[in-house]
Amino acid sequence: MTTGGPPLVTVIHDKDDHPAWTAAAHAAHDPAIGRLTIDPSPANGAPAALAHDLLYALGKRLPQGGETYGTWADSQRPAWDAVATWMLAHHIGHLIVCRTDRLTHARQQQLLALRERCGIRLTLLWHRPVTPALKTLLEETPYRLVDTLPQARTALSQTEHSPSGTQNAGQRRPTGPAPCQDDGRWITSPPPSDGTVTDRPKRAPCQGAPVLASTTSGAPSAREPDRISTAVLAARLTTVAHPLHATALTIHAVTGADIDRLALIRGIDINDTATTVKIHDSTAHRRCQLHPLPTWTRRLIRAAGIHGQLNDRAPDNTLFPLITVQDGEQLRLTATGIRYHLKPMP
Repeated sequence: MTTGGPPLVTVIHDKDDHPAWTAAAHAAHDPAIGRLTIDPSPANGAPAALAHDLLYALGKRLPQGGETYGTWADSQRPAWDAVATWMLAHHIGHLIVCRTDRLTHARQQQLLALRERCGIRLTLLWHRPVTPALKTLLEETPYRLVDTLPQARTALSQTEHSPSGTQNAGQRRPTGPAPCQDDGRWITSPPPSDGTVTDRPKRAPCQGAPVLASTTSGAPSAREPDRISTAVLAARLTTVAHPLHATALTIHAVTGADIDRLALIRGIDINDTATTVKIHDSTAHRRCQLHPLPTWTRRLIRAAGIHGQLNDRAPDNTLFPLITVQDGEQLRLTATGIRYHLKPMP
């Protein structure tokens, strides 16, 4: 977050609810340059519904159906933790919210809390005449009011990368997976990268991951089916809504680490540049392996570190304690959702 805090909230007052104002807000949506527009679903009464709208706008997809849906996504704190993590990981610096007048006061406060937590620019569209609810909102909020369409278009077009709210958030954007054709087939993890074995002297602590040269992402060739599968998997992994699930599955895809080894990974086992991960052989830490990480994994790998910092998790704590219990049941459900075989290391 910047020293002076986030910019003032911009309230765009569309008192006549003219379609041109909403169209301008939708046209401003461009996550690639850090600008996100959402049109909330006010009829959805779920406590975390607004967080779900934001996750969908970020390109994430929640688990579908039955018990696979609610383990974390239906709870407000985990859902908003996921939103804040991805806002920072994707460098979203400007959030535009349509139909703010239809949101409850509690949900308006959730948006203001997200603004403070991530240090972002927040623009709220109010599509009706002034009401007591708007007056209450403005009494509690440092704001500027915009009430003409030309001014609104100028405000909506502002682009501002998210500040360095966490240690990893302000670094250069990672390279994303190359575009690929996804036929919906199940994917088995590609051959894992070769790890470098590290010996630990007796009674010496197991150190974190150092910096290694990352492997190249490379555009997949039509003559290289394994690399095409990797590109498809990379694209699917970017849709995983929970940051820790996304990071764990990415590490599995690159290293082949099984559930037991994923459970041992600590925050310090991913280096600051997200170019290396350390996979532990066991709790004895005698012959742990260092694995270089491809460039396409950067954003997904960093997500776990951002999530940990937002929740004040100590760097030497394990990253995935809640999703690797019960033989990784939650992680397996997430893998099923993206049609990925979560297999153990041979």
